[in-house]
Amino acid sequence: MKLENLKLEGLVGLAPKASAPEKVKGLNQALEDFEALFAASLLRTSRESSGGGWLGGESSGGNDGIMEFAEQNIAKAMSSTGAFGIAKSLRKSMDR
Repeated sequence: MKLENLKLEGLVGLAPKASAPEKVKGLNQALEDFEALFAASLLRTSRESSGGGWLGGESSGGNDGIMEFAEQNIAKAMSSTGAFGIAKSLRKSMDR
């Protein structure tokens, strides 16, 4: 079959379309996730610059995974409250 003979008209509309509120909800979630990623990066950098431990102790192999898990959850909580305001600022700029 040649590409020029391929009919794409029948494929239009097969993908589920998201409603406007679903798109806004998805955008808000993406912006919040971005802010959480930023917060986690700050927490990780802070931990690493202080010798690997938040409480002044040195990092060990077993604690690294736990610390990363804690950082991700703290970052998620921070972003859900808008701690840095990144998601809010991005949302405002997209509304313009």
